[in-house]
Amino acid sequence: MTHILTQCASAPVQLIWNLAKSYWPHDHIGWPEISLGTILGCGTITAPSQNDDTEHSRTARGPTRLLHILISESAYLIWVLRCERAIQDKSHAAQEASSRWLRQINRRLTDDKITATKIKRDKASTRLVNDTREQLLAKDTELPTDWLYSPEVLVGRGP
Repeated sequence: MTHILTQCASAPVQLIWNLAKSYWPHDHIGWPEISLGTILGCGTITAPSQNDDTEHSRTARGPTRLLHILISESAYLIWVLRCERAIQDKSHAAQEASSRWLRQINRRLTDDKITATKIKRDKASTRLVNDTREQLLAKDTELPTDWLYSPEVLVGRGP
């Protein structure tokens, strides 16, 4: 598993981890070293808050959640691509792997938006989705004030 998810020289493995790291928008919180332990325990990773007061502790939930999403979705896609390569004898070009990764992250964004705005419809859910994605989305483009209620997909920058 360690080899498949982190060490394999196959192009998609390194490309996907590089994409996840490049999309990480929090410079003050370092990207973790990816190992099998990091992947298996990604649900327990916490991004440290800058201060101990309640305001910053609350906003640290967003970066923590983004870490969970980037690591778990990346590992899952690497596994899927590996199975396609091993079972179906299918090779994956770098462009295909990066577009599939981006599509998977966008799917999670869409699911989050729908859950927060159409199903739960409460401030806590909206705030969590906003804290999770706002810095990521604002990294390369000017973010509309109502991005959470916008129907378009917003993560789309190239690698």
